[in-house]
Amino acid sequence: MRHVFMDESGSLGFGPGGTDYFVLAIISPESGSALNKCMKNFNAHLIANGWNPKVEIKASNVWNSPNRSDIPVSYKYKNSPAEPIEYILKAIARIDGYIEYVAIKLETVSAKLQTAPSTILYNYFALQLLKGPLCYFPMVELFVDRRNREYHHLLKFDGYLEGKVGIERAEKGRPPLVHKIHHLHHGSANECKPEEKPNIEFGIRGIEAADFACWAIKCKFENSIDRWYDLIRTRIKWKQHLYF
Repeated sequence: MRHVFMDESGSLGFGPGGTDYFVLAIISPESGSALNKCMKNFNAHLIANGWNPKVEIKASNVWNSPNRSDIPVSYKYKNSPAEPIEYILKAIARIDGYIEYVAIKLETVSAKLQTAPSTILYNYFALQLLKGPLCYFPMVELFVDRRNREYHHLLKFDGYLEGKVGIERAEKGRPPLVHKIHHLHHGSANECKPEEKPNIEFGIRGIEAADFACWAIKCKFENSIDRWYDLIRTRIKWKQHLYF
């Protein structure tokens, strides 16, 4: 079973207060356990050095920790957020596997598409990113951040992917995809059955790794900062820039 973890950075909202770019990224390690161990050790290190365990460990929270009142002053990297971010991006890049992403320049998206529901746009952009691994590998376990869609849209997301990928695999003469799709959020491990917890935590940590990679990619476009992108550049296998 091939593990694929997906997250995004930016907003699909158009207008004031939004972002200029929206980025979706996946990370697919050769060894899911290696990525899981990497993120588990990273999280434990931050918490041991003063990170508030009630605050989700994600790139934007780590980067903005100097300005967050819920991150105590005793946190070792309170005033040096670049240090843990550089460390984890380098650690992710050392793990055998690959990163793929799709970046959308929002200001050039057509006026008609801008009026479409954000969930429809999300599904379409996610398909552009995911059809590669979903059409190539015979078995895929996909972990997606649940926070970015209302719960009642989950079946629509799953059904959309399954339908589109099913057609494409059939056209290529490939057998039907054997797959599982998990929609998780930071607190999912506290909401599941005890026997499900190890796999849920596994998925959450993989999504966390995708979050850091996605944040690094978005910084390149949104803020014209290549520093973080360059740390994972060697692991980027495929990329697509839409509406550039």
